[in-house]
Amino acid sequence: MATIKIQNKKELDNLIENLTLRLGKKISQQEVIDACIKLSTSHIDELIDYFSPTPRISEERIKEILTMAEDFEYYTSGDIDTDLYEQD
Repeated sequence: MATIKIQNKKELDNLIENLTLRLGKKISQQEVIDACIKLSTSHIDELIDYFSPTPRISEERIKEILTMAEDFEYYTSGDIDTDLYEQD
């Protein structure tokens, strides 16, 4: 079994104490960490939000943005220099 460094040891201890009081039985550190892993895999979106430095765009907003896109029907010659620098 691997050893991991826990930065918020006090919070983990408080969580274990709270669970012990509410459940009426002792829960080990390993059980709590295993449960947190299982819960986080079934709540992956919330975990992504927690670690994401920027807000996520909702699926509805993505669809709204895509419907605003327009096709200007501009066709290129296939040569970017010609398209950029050639004057009519």
